[in-house]
Amino acid sequence: MFKTLARLAAAEFTVSTNGEGGLTLLRGGRVLDAHQRFDDVADVLISADGCVIGPSAVPSHARVVDVRDRWVLPGLIDLQVHFREPGQTHKEDLLSGSRAAFAGGITTVVVMPNTTPALDDPELVRGQNEKTARHGGVRILVAAAATKAIAGLELSDHRALKAAGAISLTDDGMPVQDDDVMAQVLASCARHGLLFMQHAEDLRQTRVDGQHAPMNASLTQQLAGVRGQPSGAESHMVARDLLLAEETGARYHVLHCSTQASLELVRAAKMRGVRVTCEAAPHHLLLSDVDVVKASVIAAGRPPSSPDDLDPNKKMNPPLRHLSDRLALAAGLADGTIDAVATDHAPHAAHEKARGFVDGPFGVIGLETAFAALLTFVDGGTITPLRAVELMTSGPARVLGLSGRLGTFAGDSGDVVVVDPRRDWNVTPGALLSRSKNSAFLGMRFRGRVEQTYARGLCVYQRFN
Repeated sequence: MFKTLARLAAAEFTVSTNGEGGLTLLRGGRVLDAHQRFDDVADVLISADGCVIGPSAVPSHARVVDVRDRWVLPGLIDLQVHFREPGQTHKEDLLSGSRAAFAGGITTVVVMPNTTPALDDPELVRGQNEKTARHGGVRILVAAAATKAIAGLELSDHRALKAAGAISLTDDGMPVQDDDVMAQVLASCARHGLLFMQHAEDLRQTRVDGQHAPMNASLTQQLAGVRGQPSGAESHMVARDLLLAEETGARYHVLHCSTQASLELVRAAKMRGVRVTCEAAPHHLLLSDVDVVKASVIAAGRPPSSPDDLDPNKKMNPPLRHLSDRLALAAGLADGTIDAVATDHAPHAAHEKARGFVDGPFGVIGLETAFAALLTFVDGGTITPLRAVELMTSGPARVLGLSGRLGTFAGDSGDVVVVDPRRDWNVTPGALLSRSKNSAFLGMRFRGRVEQTYARGLCVYQRFN
């Protein structure tokens, strides 16, 4: 099943042979399962039928792996990725994206619909699952297009999309701008039991004369001479959507929440009983708009003076925000307002990013660095190890309505990740398996790295050095 991925993989990616009968025993690791509130040293028996913590008996033919001083986690879940298939596979595809996901310990992803054509057709939704299942890739859950061609004008066939396997609806990077259309979408989501995921951005504030402002409105933006997005463009949309979600009773999720104001709106809405959740991206948690300046400019001790002084690999939408927003998001990790950490993995080819900060595309990759970035907040004392695990396992499972099925050893997925929490590593293009290398963390050093990933009971990733 996994041979196709093995052929496509780099040297560090392998398909390991489990013991006879497909059994592996991970011995002596620190097992963290946030759904079960379990954090203790224990053995874990892995099979295609699921996992058992502290098995009473171990078959003699099971393969035994010593994981002392390692963390053993349920397979991670990423609520927002762009695998670019169909139509943009020079950036990434379902199999290359699977390879990168496994290297980051991620075994389940929610793919966004901004492909070419958009995922507004039931057959396209079915195709996402069929290809990865056929080739042993990551588990794909589909967020289908809420409106036809992601144009924000006419609703797609939500009933048919759900029947085809869609788990949620979104227009992804093109928010549903029209109030009436948004009200119809949320009412339909409530009627069909679908989650709505919103890229919250009031385009009337962020686009001028058809041009999309490339970064956050800030002193850095002014010095560099580029247009800036007001942070209120996000919170204005969140505020409108929350009122509509409250009226319709729909489940509403804020993709890549990036501002303090948006987070406060979500927190208040939760207290009122609105069915709202939100996620934060690693880049918004660790970086702010001053980090958009190229390292060479900072090293020269001068402020930015033109767009050429800004790093295209730190251009994403929503953009990197103010330091106060970043600190508010970190507090949201600790107090539980943020339900999940998701990457918004958005690969682009090198020649596309080479067009520069203004003309290059929005988006950064993040599958292979996400959990390591999150461990920064464990090392700093902001969150506990169990909370870090929750943010990428049981937290996203709850958002999707899959609590107890995915993101926990109590389910039957057979998905497991082994992490060395003390392993230091540098983020370089050569260290990343994604087809594209546009990481916002290039040149940074992280502590904590995935050593093994198991999917459906089989070892699909093994790091050798």
